[in-house]
Amino acid sequence: MPTSTRPRPPLPDLPCACETLRRAARLVTQLYSAEMGRDMEPSQFSLLSALSQMRGASQASLGRALGLDKTTMSRNLRLMQSNGWIKPVKADDGRQRGYRLTPAGAKMHAAGKASWMRTQERLRAELGDGDWEAMFEVIGRVAEATGALSNQPDGAS
Repeated sequence: MPTSTRPRPPLPDLPCACETLRRAARLVTQLYSAEMGRDMEPSQFSLLSALSQMRGASQASLGRALGLDKTTMSRNLRLMQSNGWIKPVKADDGRQRGYRLTPAGAKMHAAGKASWMRTQERLRAELGDGDWEAMFEVIGRVAEATGALSNQPDGAS
């Protein structure tokens, strides 16, 4: 995949946590999308990865694990089911519908894993090991803090 040798201008500082994280997420997604090609989006790869570990997981449990809302989950699951990558099954608790990878879905997941690993290594090399590890630590703490604040009534601290 060709890369540009032109230096990119520095990104402006954004004094908003939400916009800074969203910008980083968009740029990282664009990087992974470019590597993965047209066959699968990074969000679909994430869902296939989750289903490979959470066999029979319900839409709600997948949404919680991936931080996705119900509408986004419904759209992605419907598309992946129409592609033949997943199939509905009884969920682990038996009251809800769950999902499992089909053989075609397992094949797509395996095919996407090579691109994903290549992109991971490129980004890790660009950041360096220290920043790579710090990124996971800080973003994990941001996610935990956001989750804690989301469970509090408005204005409570």
